[in-house]
Amino acid sequence: MSKRLSPSDSPRPSRLLGTLKALVRTRITAGLLTSLPIIITIWLVWVVFCWLRDASLWMVNVLLLSPWGRGALEYWGITHEQLTAEGLKALPPMLQWGISLFCVVCTFALLYLIGLFAANVIGRRMLELVDQIAARMPFVKTIYGALRQIFGLFASDHPQAFQRVALVPFPNELTRSVAFITNTFRDAETGEELCAAFIATTPNPTTGFVFILRRSDIVEVNWSVEEAVKVVMSGGILSPSYVTMLTGGRALMPTPPVASGVHPTGPSSSEPRP
Repeated sequence: MSKRLSPSDSPRPSRLLGTLKALVRTRITAGLLTSLPIIITIWLVWVVFCWLRDASLWMVNVLLLSPWGRGALEYWGITHEQLTAEGLKALPPMLQWGISLFCVVCTFALLYLIGLFAANVIGRRMLELVDQIAARMPFVKTIYGALRQIFGLFASDHPQAFQRVALVPFPNELTRSVAFITNTFRDAETGEELCAAFIATTPNPTTGFVFILRRSDIVEVNWSVEEAVKVVMSGGILSPSYVTMLTGGRALMPTPPVASGVHPTGPSSSEPRP
């Protein structure tokens, strides 16, 4: 009869192999956490660069398809059909980068000219005419009007509306969520002060919920918007080490230290009451 192995006689995994697995897993995780911010930053910069380049690329295409541009294409050995089908990829690499940088500079110059035009009297009159035309179009007026109001907040003198961070009762009265106060107004009937609060989702702070809450239900904190965004994106890991809460616009009074066996407002609880 074969001898049955006891649990103590069963083969055990090598301790060295387990150590190597843990070390490899730790190093891979550290490398991933180190490289991801760099990769995401490069990707975002590249996306913005492509947007700025494509905004003025049409001018380069018109120039290359002109009689002068066709001569340049012949000099580079590129046909009209290749340029139409492949775009910038049909050009030499150095020329691609040169045209891309030129398009980015043209986009900034175009934005500057638009801002300069919108700042003078004629530009303001033209914008008012565009607003009047858009207001008469049933579907366009809703989208255009909302976008004009939203982007107008960034260009106006009211940036403070986005510089207030608070804790609001969500999803129930026993918990508090990080929110951004975007507007304040009063109830038309009672005159009570109300606040519009934007509660961002984790880890994507560009989506969330908008609630109308009483001012008395909101607890403001002295965090900046950047610090609050870090809290939301990190799930609370990157929370600031300091916080000062305000309730109804007034600071909460700190609780005085309580000595052992002494009630904060009276004698010791062990003493008999009269």
